[in-house]
Amino acid sequence: MRLADAADRINEAGAEVIAISVDDEQRQGGMRARWRLTEQTLVADPGGTSFLADLGLYDPEERDGVALPGLLVISPNGDEVYRYQGRDFADRTTDHEMFEALDALGLDPGPPSPGGPDVAVPEDLRGFFPTDMVGPYFRGNMFGALAISRRLGDEDAIAVAVAHRDMARDTIAAWERVSGS
Repeated sequence: MRLADAADRINEAGAEVIAISVDDEQRQGGMRARWRLTEQTLVADPGGTSFLADLGLYDPEERDGVALPGLLVISPNGDEVYRYQGRDFADRTTDHEMFEALDALGLDPGPPSPGGPDVAVPEDLRGFFPTDMVGPYFRGNMFGALAISRRLGDEDAIAVAVAHRDMARDTIAAWERVSGS
């Protein structure tokens, strides 16, 4: 969602967003429609065997296998110039360091991503995260992380809680811009 909000900024930096998940193309089509992901290419990798495991972004033990959150910047010659890898399904980051790495490449603006997959969206979207819950979910994350950060004594643990709070805050702001709410 934050990357959907930043699609123009990403294209201006000469890049495109390719999101890989363990969901099949039909679920991705539903997610693409629900979250208004028109300028991102979604790639299905059920079982994590095509891309996610090789990237170190697959946890086969969690809920029969899930993709770990990750954010990578790959240079035109194939070098990984930035990586954020979440520890679990809820571990996300802000985008600031990713944009610094992307800008450092100095690429010319590129065309928008072709998007996809273009598949029929299922009528029954049960099991999809409801869009009306984005605000409450991430506000709960934000305030929970804030409260926890004030109870901790360890500086590293406080930094993790503050980073989670910032991620939730940035996600709320992006959702409000994307959804118009």
